[in-house]
Amino acid sequence: MLRDYFNRLAPQWDGLAADDQTSLLREIVAGSGLREGMRVLDVGCGTGVLTLLLLAAVGKQGSVVGADFAPAMLEQARTKRFGPNAVFIEADVMSLPFAGGYFDAVFCNNALPHFPDIPGALREMHRVLAEGGCLTVCHTKSRDEVNRMHRQIGGPVADHLLPPAAELAEILVRAGFTGVSVTDGADRFVATGVRPGT
Repeated sequence: MLRDYFNRLAPQWDGLAADDQTSLLREIVAGSGLREGMRVLDVGCGTGVLTLLLLAAVGKQGSVVGADFAPAMLEQARTKRFGPNAVFIEADVMSLPFAGGYFDAVFCNNALPHFPDIPGALREMHRVLAEGGCLTVCHTKSRDEVNRMHRQIGGPVADHLLPPAAELAEILVRAGFTGVSVTDGADRFVATGVRPGT
């Protein structure tokens, strides 16, 4: 079971992160358009790898909600004591427990291939975004490297693959996003889109 797999990995998850991951994520967050005071959802937050960077971007008036389906990952995140502006909840990306339009921005870091229904997950992320809100899906490796790594690990993640950039762009558009951009670089895979206003 996938949840059990990630629960078992939770105690060592932070140690599996590459040394250059933080600097890459900082660069991605800086280019995302986050501003002070924003409410941000971190989907598939794991142990809160991205949380500190998101909190720094939204400041003391902003907030970050980390959502993950693996309780052991969330336990690890809570031990980091990020402060009152960060909350971690157990939730399924296919049915997020938030009202439509609740968040100013949604981030999904190193998690998209693990969702059983990627189009459905992206539609749900679109639903909880406010009009004009931005989605950022990111990986700190190229698509080929992410897919190669999952195949090598095998087991429950063997077939958890990132779609090609053009295919993901089409999925984002069908989910309702505009201004879609997908970059598959040597050291990152980043997709962005905006929930349009009425």
